[in-house]
This record gives sequence, C-alpha cells and structure tokens, in this order.
Amino acid sequence: MGAQFDVIVASFIKLGSNLAPIGAMAESAPAEMDPDFLPGMNLLEKLQAAIDESRARVKQDLVLYRTQRPVKNLQGRTVVIVDGQIVYPWKVLAAAKAARQLGATQVIVAAPVAAAPAADRIRARQYPLVCPSVVMEAEGHPTPYATAERGPRGRNA
Repeated sequence: MGAQFDVIVASFIKLGSNLAPIGAMAESAPAEMDPDFLPGMNLLEKLQAAIDESRARVKQDLVLYRTQRPVKNLQGRTVVIVDGQIVYPWKVLAAAKAARQLGATQVIVAAPVAAAPAADRIRARQYPLVCPSVVMEAEGHPTPYATAERGPRGRNA
C-alpha cells in the first residue's frame, strides 16, 4: 500500500464496568460523548471520575503502544481509522477527532463489522465508513472472526 501506519490511543468512558460506554477520548483531544447521555447533577462527580480514569488509561497505553513518541505527522493527510468491530462508535469518533485536531484533511473509518446504530452515528458525523458487514444487533456480531471452517454464525462456510 505504501501507507504509513501509526496508533492513535483511545479509551472508552464508562460510569461502571458493566455499563455501556457513554463516550471516549483519544490522545489530547476533547472527549467524544454520546449526545443522548444527559447526566443529572447526581452523576457529574462520577462522570468527572470516569473521564479522569479514561484519560489515565490513554496515558498508560501511550507508553505501551508508542513509547510516548508523538504520532506521525498527519498535516494535510487522509487518515483511515481502523477498528476490529465497532459496537459503540465513541472510540473511533474520538480517534477521528484527534486526527482532525492533528491536521488530517480527511478521516475515514474502517472495520470489518459494525452494529447498525454505531454505523449510523459515524455517518451522521460525516465520516465515510468502509464496513462490509453492518449487523442489526446492537451488541455487534456474536462471532465476528469465525474460523475458516465455520461461517460467522457457526455454520459451515
């Protein structure tokens, strides 16, 4: 392909370990939040703690994935954000926001599988989505990476 590859680190923002994410953040970009999430005053402190926890995870993962070196120069480039399966759109949207902030002129999101609600959110933000399998199940595909002998639903391919 002749393309340069790099990692933009992102982390979900969750109000509890068993709850769906309400947003995500990537690198030093502002958080990307679910616009349908409207916290009451009773959740503001918990929300701030969740955001702080997510920011700490991003900093920790930067050491793991990039040894704290800066991301490659994105100024004036087309960036493709790749994820394995998109059930919740917040991390790819946060990464796209970070790429734009770093000067990318176009951002494309790509994944082999995405839940329809997540695909809709990505497209609503005007990001092109390359995804051969958009599934209606909100939780994504039950086995997105089936073995060669079995198809995605466990049937013989």
